[in-house]
Amino acid sequence: MATNNSSPSQNKDHAEIQPSGLDGAEEALDTISHSKERGVWGTQWEFILSCVGFAVGLGNVVRFPYVCYESGGGAFLIPFCVFLVLAGLPMFFFELSIGQFSSSGPITVWRCVPLLGGLGYCVCIICFLLTFYYSVIVAWCLFYFYNSFSDPLPWSHCNGDVRCSGVPCANSSAGNLSCTQNQVSPATLFYYKDLLGITNSIGEIGEFQYHIAICLFLVWLLIFLVLIKGIHSLGKVAYFTSIFPYFLLTALLVFALTLPGSIEGITFYVKPDFSRLMDPLVWKNAASQIFFSFGIGWGCLIAFSSYSKFDNNCLRDAVLVSILDCATSVFAGFVVFASIGFMAHQQGTSVADTIKNSPGLAFVVYPTIVSELKFPQLWAGLFFLMLIIIGCDTLFALVEGVVTALCDQFPHQLRTKKMLVTLFYCAGSFVVGIFLCFGNGLYLYNLFDSFVGGINLLIIGISEMLIVSWIYGVDRFIADINFMLQTELSRAWKYAWAIVAPLSLFLVFIGSVIYYERASLQTLEGPYTYPMWCEGIGWCLVVMPFLFIPSVALYKIVKEPKGSLKDKVLHLMKPDSSWGPRNIDDWCRDKENRPELYEKKEERWFEVSESKA
Repeated sequence: MATNNSSPSQNKDHAEIQPSGLDGAEEALDTISHSKERGVWGTQWEFILSCVGFAVGLGNVVRFPYVCYESGGGAFLIPFCVFLVLAGLPMFFFELSIGQFSSSGPITVWRCVPLLGGLGYCVCIICFLLTFYYSVIVAWCLFYFYNSFSDPLPWSHCNGDVRCSGVPCANSSAGNLSCTQNQVSPATLFYYKDLLGITNSIGEIGEFQYHIAICLFLVWLLIFLVLIKGIHSLGKVAYFTSIFPYFLLTALLVFALTLPGSIEGITFYVKPDFSRLMDPLVWKNAASQIFFSFGIGWGCLIAFSSYSKFDNNCLRDAVLVSILDCATSVFAGFVVFASIGFMAHQQGTSVADTIKNSPGLAFVVYPTIVSELKFPQLWAGLFFLMLIIIGCDTLFALVEGVVTALCDQFPHQLRTKKMLVTLFYCAGSFVVGIFLCFGNGLYLYNLFDSFVGGINLLIIGISEMLIVSWIYGVDRFIADINFMLQTELSRAWKYAWAIVAPLSLFLVFIGSVIYYERASLQTLEGPYTYPMWCEGIGWCLVVMPFLFIPSVALYKIVKEPKGSLKDKVLHLMKPDSSWGPRNIDDWCRDKENRPELYEKKEERWFEVSESKA
């Protein structure tokens, strides 16, 4: 483990640096003049808590417990921890360090290898797609939160014996929880009919759900207000949004442990089935959970770390946030299965059957459980408030990541108008999200979730590792970090970044291909398999963002002023003149300590005649 022995560099005005009079760096001079406007985190805790809020998303509360159960219970923690060490932590540290070293967003960070700078645009497109459909989930949570103040709770009882054609709803003396094989619970009907107004297929648009649209507008209004001053306002909000959910999770767990059947549920969760470790699908699930839970490849970690001080110990931060993220997943599993154990006890069924028959943990199982508790409005409100906070934390990071990327790429046009950029981004995401507010919205959401947030993020993660390790040079990257942190990293990081992490992600990619199943969805009428034309749209969503990589590469080659095609390509595979520390003090220290990296530079980004300023 490396330690940070550095002291903050003294601030020095860039005018003290003697200009060299070299031509061709006029544009970079403006980068200096805007460096102070870019800003830094108020305190390092703001950065850490923002990273925790981003990494700890809805998947930690909803997805991890179910994947853990499906993959051998407590035995799943073995491959989970293995991939945490092999891939999760190395990639988390990688994204934090490259963003901090360059003080650049997800687009401009690839000035280290300009030929492949299109990867940054690819990341931004995927983030936009993730943002607008992820916000719809938060809107659903907001609708449930609003209804949590009703007495009785609207999902705790039936409005008549039949709520939809041919689907009777069962009331029982135990409190509306008992359903026969051909019946569904009130919470299930509320989810599909009252919330979604679901249609029979994706091709049947259905009615416009005004309540979802209103909630979606409120969600985006909140996102804009929090990000109105960028990281300066986000950092302050993070103290609440990143910590408060842990108090809610703890309160839910303490109360759940007092309910009958909770211990059986937890036992079912942690009981190891070591025979499942021989199943390659279990290891694939563990790697996927680590990768997607950490938010690797989304560009948000690069954006967040770019606002850190140059000598911040990002290795310490990476270890701390990684452990918190994994611990939160495991902790949430106790809350989930303690509650499901109670539900199984009330229904007189097994925990396995309760999970298998549930169409939605957050919107069916939990609402059903809280309707049986004392003060159900209180517990329902706290639970959905927690989901709203967790979901908004992720949205904060996704929006700030893209806005940072755009403002860094076009600093003269956008950096001073960052608030307007944020406003247009939020408004655009809201308008696109309206398409998910119709009766077929669940079908569209699940289609995007199946393709946008899956295999393409794996490809981005692999590409990041290979570009930096094998083109920019892993030894040079480690030297960058050693200079930045004033330490000596273990050589284990070299092999982790160059071989182990990309190989682990590649194996997950292969597993995703081998075990690929057509997109499907559980509906009120049973399982729904998407038609082939939907599969085609889904794969277009996967492929289209990556078209930016060859397009940008071709554009840069054409713009190169001289040389053969080979010379242009080789030149564009080397860092350009604007790559490196953005603070002049840090750049000068780097040049003094590592002069060999600068001997072949034709120009540097601040070496401009004073008369040009």
